[in-house]
Amino acid sequence: MKYIPRRLADLLPSLTQGYDAIFIAGPRQSGKTTLARSTFPELPFINLESPLERVALADDPVGFLARFPSGAILDEIQNVPEALSYLQVLIDDRPGRTFWVLTGSRQMDLQPSVGQSLAGRAAMLELLPFSHEEVLSSPARPRTIEEAVLLGGYPPLFDQDRSLDPGRWLESYLTALMNRDIYDVLPVRNRSAFDRFIRLCASRTGQIFHAASLARDLGVDNKTVGHWLSVLEQCFIVRLLRPHHRNFGKRLIKRPKLFFLDSGLACRLLQIHDVNQLRVHPLWGALVETWCFAEVLKARLNAGLQPDCWFWRSSDGKEVDLLIEVGRDLFPIEIKSSATPDPRHAQGVRMFRSLVEKRGEGQVRIAPGFIVYGGNEVRPCGKDRFVPWHGIAAALENVP
Repeated sequence: MKYIPRRLADLLPSLTQGYDAIFIAGPRQSGKTTLARSTFPELPFINLESPLERVALADDPVGFLARFPSGAILDEIQNVPEALSYLQVLIDDRPGRTFWVLTGSRQMDLQPSVGQSLAGRAAMLELLPFSHEEVLSSPARPRTIEEAVLLGGYPPLFDQDRSLDPGRWLESYLTALMNRDIYDVLPVRNRSAFDRFIRLCASRTGQIFHAASLARDLGVDNKTVGHWLSVLEQCFIVRLLRPHHRNFGKRLIKRPKLFFLDSGLACRLLQIHDVNQLRVHPLWGALVETWCFAEVLKARLNAGLQPDCWFWRSSDGKEVDLLIEVGRDLFPIEIKSSATPDPRHAQGVRMFRSLVEKRGEGQVRIAPGFIVYGGNEVRPCGKDRFVPWHGIAAALENVP
C-alpha cells in the first residue's frame, strides 16, 4: 500500500520537546501503528498483540523496559496496562533521556492507568480513520458524498494493492472487533441481543439517543443498555454528542445525540450495499450528518485540538446540528444532504444567533458559521456561508 500521510504526523515531532511519551488512542485499523513507525523510525517497535512480547512484558516489566535505553514504540499497550506504572518510574528516573510512543485501541483498559501513571508525562492524542482531506491523493478517494458516506475512512479500504470489497471487509472487521475487544472484556451472555443492540444503534446514528426506547426493543434494562453503549464508546465505534449547556431562553432537549464514528460501518450494519440504496434510504440525511460529524472531529483531533463539540436543540424543535466552542465563541454548523444551496437551510443558525443576541448574552459570541451541503461550491449566505461536503477541513482552518 502506498503510504498516505496523516495530518497528525505534522504535530508529533514537536511533542518530543515537552513530553517523555506520546499516547495515540484510536480504533483498530485506524493507522496508529503506521503513524508511529513512520514518524519515529529510529525507535524499536514492540507489538504487544504478540503473545511472546505480551508475556515477557507482564512477567518482568522492569527488565523488559530496560532493554530500550532510548525508548520504544509499545503497540496496543492495553494488553499489558499494568506496565504503565513501571514506565512511569523509568521516565521519572531518566527524565528527558528516553522517549516512548504508546498506542491503544481499548480505552476501557487504559483510562485509569494512563491517567494515574502518565499524567503530565505523555501527550494524549486520538487518531480516527482517514479524513476526506487525507485521501485526496488516493485513487480510491470518493468522488461524491454518497461514495464518501458508504465507504467511510478505514485505511485498508484505500489500499489499491489489496482491492478489498468494502462491505465484506467491514463485516469481517466488526466480527474481529466483537471477538477481540468486546466479548473479551464484556461478559455478554446473550450475544444475539448484543448483535441486535449494535445494529439498532446504527439505525439511530445522527439522532437523539433514547436509552429506554432501546432497552424496550431489546428486552433488557436501561442499565444494560448504558453499559453496552459505554463499551462501544470505549472501542471508538460510537460517540455521544452532548447538548450545549446554555438554554438561551429556551427549554432544551437534554438527551445526547448518538453518532457512529465511521459512516461506512454504520451503512454495513444497516445492510446498505450501494449508493443507490443509500440515496433513497430513510436514514440518508442522518448518515450524511454522521459522516460530517466525524469529519469535524478528525479535523480538530488531527490538529491536536480538543473537539469541544455540542449541539443545540430546543424542546419546540429549533436546532443547530453542531456547535464548536472556543473560549467565548460558538461556531455554528448546519448539515444538509441536499446538493442545492437553499437559504432556508441557514434558518437554524440565523435563529440561534438572533436568540443569543436578543438575550444579551455578552459572554457568548456567535461566530460566522457554515452550512455543509452536498454541492461543490462555497457560497455566501448572509453572515454565514455554504461549504461543500469535501471542504469541511478547509472551513475549519478558520476556527482557532
